[in-house]
Amino acid sequence: MTDLKTSCGLFKWRPAWLQPLADKKVYALIFSIIGAVQGMGFTYMASVLSNIEKQFGIKSEEAAWVYSGNEMSQIFFLLFLPFLSKVKKRPLWTSLALLCSSLGLAICSTPYLFRDKTQYEGGWHIQSSSTHNLCGEESSEEVCQDGGGKVRDYGGMATIFIGIFLTGIGSAFFYSVGIPYIDDNVPKSSSPITLSLILAGRVLGPSLGFLLGSATLRFYVVPDKRPDGITEGDPGWLGAWWLGFLIVAAATAILAPFLSLFPELLPANGEITDARRLSKKEEPTTLKEYFTDLLECSKRLMANKVYVFNSLSAIFMLFGIIGFSTFIPKYFEFHFRQNASSSGGIGGMSKTLGSVIGLIISGIVIQKFKFTARTLSAWNVVVSCVTVLSFLGASFLACPKLEVQTSGCQECNCQSSAFQPTCHLDSSTLFLSPCEAGCKDMGYTVDNKTLYSNCSCINIPSSPLLSSSSSPVTEAVKGFCPFDCDRIFYLTLALFTISILIGSTGRLGNQLISLRAIDPEDKSASMVLLMSALSLFVFFPSPIIFGKIMDRACLVWGSSCGETTNCLLYDTDMMRHNLMYFVTVCAALATVADVGVFVYCKDVVVFDDEEEEQYLEMEGSKEKRKDLVN
Repeated sequence: MTDLKTSCGLFKWRPAWLQPLADKKVYALIFSIIGAVQGMGFTYMASVLSNIEKQFGIKSEEAAWVYSGNEMSQIFFLLFLPFLSKVKKRPLWTSLALLCSSLGLAICSTPYLFRDKTQYEGGWHIQSSSTHNLCGEESSEEVCQDGGGKVRDYGGMATIFIGIFLTGIGSAFFYSVGIPYIDDNVPKSSSPITLSLILAGRVLGPSLGFLLGSATLRFYVVPDKRPDGITEGDPGWLGAWWLGFLIVAAATAILAPFLSLFPELLPANGEITDARRLSKKEEPTTLKEYFTDLLECSKRLMANKVYVFNSLSAIFMLFGIIGFSTFIPKYFEFHFRQNASSSGGIGGMSKTLGSVIGLIISGIVIQKFKFTARTLSAWNVVVSCVTVLSFLGASFLACPKLEVQTSGCQECNCQSSAFQPTCHLDSSTLFLSPCEAGCKDMGYTVDNKTLYSNCSCINIPSSPLLSSSSSPVTEAVKGFCPFDCDRIFYLTLALFTISILIGSTGRLGNQLISLRAIDPEDKSASMVLLMSALSLFVFFPSPIIFGKIMDRACLVWGSSCGETTNCLLYDTDMMRHNLMYFVTVCAALATVADVGVFVYCKDVVVFDDEEEEQYLEMEGSKEKRKDLVN
C-alpha cells in the first residue's frame, strides 16, 4: 500500500511512475529553479524603477510606497503562518502561494495593457508641453484632463501596489515554509551544500531579473510604435517596463504546480533527518493546546540569545542592503550616466557573480571541514567588517559632478522652460534647456545630433586649447555633457563584487547557526518570527527611507499641469555620500550584533554525529524488540 506521507502526487492520486521523483535532490533542484524565477520578479521591479517613476510621474519616496505592497502582504499574512506551519503538506501550500505571486506579477502589467496607447505616440513627455525650447519661441497651451495631471496616474499606482501585495505571499511561504522543509528532510551532514545550492539559485534569480529588465527597457514602451528620432536616454524615451512582469508571471505559473506534487515527508532512505524525528512528536489536538504550544515556542525563541542576536544582525544589515539594492540601478543611471537598460544588468551581474561563487564555495568548505558555530560566527564578524569598509570606500569613488548653469537669461523668459539638457560645445557646462543658454536657432550635426546656435546667454570664454584669435563658442548640443568616468565606474563595480563575494561566504554559516541554535520543532516558527520582523522593520521602511534620501538629492523636478512629478536631475555628490554613509552605519550595527552571536554561540552544535549515532542505536533497539515480539 502506498504511503501517502512519503509518496509523490495529489490527494489519492499517487502513480508509480511519479515516485522516483520523491527525492531530496530532485526537490532541491526544482525548489532552486522556482526560487530563481521568484527572485527575478523583485529585482526586475528595481531595474525598471526609474521608468515606472516616469510612467506614473512619482517621486522615489512614492515609488517606495508602491513597492511596499510586498512587505505589507508579508506582515499581514505572516500573522497566520503559525497555523500554516502545522499543516502536513508544506510543498502544496508553497505551490499555491507561488501561484498567487504569479497572479500578482501579471496584475502589475495591467496599467499599461489597459491604457490608451495613443498617449505614447511621439514620445512620453514627463513634464508640461507648454514650454519654451528655444529663446523667444512661443509656448503652446498645456492640455490637461479634467484639470488634473496627464502623467500622475493614481489608479495605475494602486494597481501595481495590489499586484506586488499578492506577489509578497509567495516570498513569505518560500522562506517560512520552503526552507525549513528542505532542512528538515536533509541530514545535517549534507545540509550545508544543499542549502548553499538553494540559496545560490535564489541569488541567481535577482541577476536574471536585472538582465530581463535590461532587455525589456531597450524596447520602447509600445514596442511596435517607436517614435522617430527618439532613442534611449532621451527625455521622451520610456522603456517597456511592463513586459518583464508578464514573462516572470508565466514562468512562475508553469513551474509552481510541480512543487505541489512532492510529499509531506521525503523518503529518509535510512538517513537521520529532523523530519523523521518530528514525525514521532505528538502535535497539539485542541485550540487551547495549540496556543499554549505557540506561546511556549515564542518564549523559547525570545530567550535564545543566539537567535536574537542573529536576527538583529540580519535586520541591521538588510536594512541598508535592501534599500540600497532597490535604488542601485537608478544610482548607476544618474551617477555614472549609464542607460537604464544597462545599469540594472551590470549591477545585477556583479552582485550575482560574487554571491553564487561565495555561496557554493562556502557550502563545500563548511561541509568538508565541519566548522564549529564559534568559527562560523567569527567569520561572520569579519564579513560584516569588510562590508563596512567597502561602502565607506565607495563613498570616495566619485564621477565629475554635473554643474548646472543657471544663466538667468532675461531676454528669453525661460521660467516655464522644459528640462532639456543642453551642453555648451566648448566646456563641460550643462544648461537646463536651450532656452536657458539663450539659443535662438537649431540645426543638426553630421552625426545627426541636435545643434543649437546663436546662444547669447552662454557668456563663456573660448577654450584655452584654441588659438587666442578664436571667438567665444556660442553653440551647444542637445544632451548631457560627456565625461569619462568608466574607470571609476568599473572600480566601483569591482569593489561591490568583491564585497558581495566575501559577504556571501558568511550567509550560509549565518543560516546554519540560526537553524541549529533552536529546537527542530521551532524552525518554522523561528522563520515566521524573523520574516515578520524583517517585513515590519526592514523590507517595509528601508526602501521608503532610501527613497527620501534620493529625493533630497534632487536638483530638477518634472511637472505636469501644475503638479510635481519625478526627479529629472540629481546632485550626484549628495546622493553618493548619503547612500554610502547610511549603509555603512547599518553594516556597523550588524557587526556589533554578530559579535553578540560569537559570544553566546559556543554551545551551538552544527554537526552532531554523536547524536545521530545514539538515535540510530535507539531505533535499532526498537526494531529488535519488534522482531522478538513477532
